[in-house]
Amino acid sequence: MRKFIAAALVFGSFSTLAWAFPWDTDMADAVFKRAYAWEMATLPEDTISVNHARLQGDRYAPETAAMVIPEHVDLDEGKMLFDVYCTACHGVDGKGKAPVTDNASGRRYPIPPPVLSGTGNVTKARNDGYLFFTVRDGSAIMPGYGYGMMDDDVWSLVAYMRTLDGAAYVAPVEVAE
Repeated sequence: MRKFIAAALVFGSFSTLAWAFPWDTDMADAVFKRAYAWEMATLPEDTISVNHARLQGDRYAPETAAMVIPEHVDLDEGKMLFDVYCTACHGVDGKGKAPVTDNASGRRYPIPPPVLSGTGNVTKARNDGYLFFTVRDGSAIMPGYGYGMMDDDVWSLVAYMRTLDGAAYVAPVEVAE
C-alpha cells in the first residue's frame, strides 16, 4: 500500500509540474487567426486545383455566352468521356432512364436528371459555356467532373453532347418591344 501511495505522489507531482509548461495554455487565450482573415496564397503556375476554386468563370456569368467549342476537340474522346461520366445518370443516348437514377427502384432520386437528347432536351437551350461550366463544376445535384478532366476534355465532351439528337444550340429570339 505504501508503494501505491508513493507512486501516486510521484505521478501527482509530475502532473503538477506539467501545469507550468506552455503547452497547457487554454485555447481561448491562444493567439490565432481566422482562416478568412488573410489573403490566400495563389497556386503555382501550371498546377491544377483539386476543386478548381482558383479557376475563373461561372455558368451564369455574362461572358459564358461568348464561349464556344474550340476547333481542336476530339469527338471520339468526348464520346468516351460521355460513356464514362454521363451514361450512369443521363443514359447511353442521353434520354435518361439510366440505372443510377431510375426512380422505379424506390425513388432514390426525386429529381430525374435532365434529358440531353431527343424531344424536350435541355441541351439545345444552353450555350456551350454553360454546358462547359456545368460539367466542370457541377450543379445543384450533379457533381462536377473537373477533378477528372482537363478543360480540353470537358470541351470534347460538350462537343460530343452537341452531336446528340436535337442537342444543337438554339439561341433565344430577342423580342422587339
